[in-house]
Amino acid sequence: MASEPFLRQLIEDRVARQPDHNFLTFGEATFSYAEIDQNSNRVANALRELGLRSNDRLAIFLPNSPDFLFCWFATIKLNLTMVPVNIQLKGEALRYILSHAAPHAVITTEGLLPVLEAVPDALLPGCKVVVLGDFETAGDRFSYQDLMGQASPTAPPGVAIQEDDTALIMYTSGTTGYPKGVMINRRAQANHPLFYHPELIRTEPQQVAYTYLPLFHITSMGVTMGSFIGGARLALDTEFNVFGFWERIRRANAVVFPYLGAVLQMLYSRPARPDDADNPVTHALGGAAPKEIWEAFEKRFGLRILETYGQSEWMGIWVRHPESWNRVGAAGKAPPRAEIRIVDETDQILPPNTPGQIIMKPASPGLMMSGYYKNPALNARVFKDGWYYTGDMGELDTDGYLYFRGRLKDYIRRRGENISSFEIEQIVNSHPAILETAAVGVPSDYSEEEVMLCVVLKPGQHLEPLELWRWCKEKLPLFMVPRYLKFLPELPHTPTQRVRKFLLAEGGKAGAWDRKASTHLPGDQDV
Repeated sequence: MASEPFLRQLIEDRVARQPDHNFLTFGEATFSYAEIDQNSNRVANALRELGLRSNDRLAIFLPNSPDFLFCWFATIKLNLTMVPVNIQLKGEALRYILSHAAPHAVITTEGLLPVLEAVPDALLPGCKVVVLGDFETAGDRFSYQDLMGQASPTAPPGVAIQEDDTALIMYTSGTTGYPKGVMINRRAQANHPLFYHPELIRTEPQQVAYTYLPLFHITSMGVTMGSFIGGARLALDTEFNVFGFWERIRRANAVVFPYLGAVLQMLYSRPARPDDADNPVTHALGGAAPKEIWEAFEKRFGLRILETYGQSEWMGIWVRHPESWNRVGAAGKAPPRAEIRIVDETDQILPPNTPGQIIMKPASPGLMMSGYYKNPALNARVFKDGWYYTGDMGELDTDGYLYFRGRLKDYIRRRGENISSFEIEQIVNSHPAILETAAVGVPSDYSEEEVMLCVVLKPGQHLEPLELWRWCKEKLPLFMVPRYLKFLPELPHTPTQRVRKFLLAEGGKAGAWDRKASTHLPGDQDV
């Protein structure tokens, strides 16, 4: 890997090869490769004038937009450490990340500035804040438009780059608690799009990839930068919209899109239409596709699901399917540049078809994170003898296909059994009246935990708790059948549609239907 170029050179090479080709579509606006390059040069030169230097940290607190790309590319040109920040954060959650990352500057919008200013103690003294919108420079608050108007579109002077320089500090989505800062160095940053485009995006030159995922997420970064390096085009959206999704896909003429969380389930839950398959998409790439609807989804929408498994920590590695894409329910196989094992609590390798923790060993350190920022104790726990312990559960079949079984922290311990909330959800989500579920552990009267299933019904559907409980009893092993059912209008999601389960667990059993309190279940109370 050491002989491969850094991302700055890859960008320069692509711009030189097709400067006038369109790269980005955002709403009605389009930008060529050269325009992306020139605007990012302006941002880079403006940041230099503000005093930012190599390896300084720049927090980007922006929604999806062309300006996000300009700022991102500018960090590559100046060798700054980019800290992308979730725009849905506020209060203590935002304060934690900003105080932990300690950026030298923040770029945000006029609309998000009040959110940022509500946590002033989170920023270092002297931290510069650059604001997009109708804003006038005052003190250490600077107008983005003014800076861009004064800055040169030519490339800033070259900055020396070391492969161990930190390119990104990406904070995990925080579904189980405070997020962790994943440090990605320059070598791993370059390897990410180099592998992402041919293995996952798979577009031909000038074909279009569509993403609605926030640009502060690793998958959207892969789709975006992989498309750029691969000479493709990108249609960027502001958010996922289940009602207008296929219209936007058709308008963009996109051949691929990413999915995460419940996206496929939500799309499939919409009423079927005769023209569902009349779209340009060849494949969707992502993780956790519900196996119950996998093949039906492919047939209905005329595309293939390219299931993968990876983490922000891996960066240049992901488990994926070969060209055949024929192992429904599996995440795929490990690439030649990594080895995957399944181990138990004592680090013993488990035989095929036995669930345990997924661990991974890269062929090169430039394929994954350098470690967690300011967290040496955690680094010591997750790195052992060259192996990275993912905290995820899975199993390998006899052919080496990986089956993801959920987060280790998402396992529920009930009466001596380890229960995968992921497996419960995958099965119950196949109920025709259900849109989405989340299984969490709540305190038991006996010790350990009981299973509580939080349920969101499809619009217009009605389902009695007892009816659902009996359905679960038919479909699930008895030890997995939920004691508590809580019907909710919606589940709390991250911007990438992952469920914030810690919020559901904090809400506890209040308002939930309790199987043991039902008078209709003689003999079933101890199931």
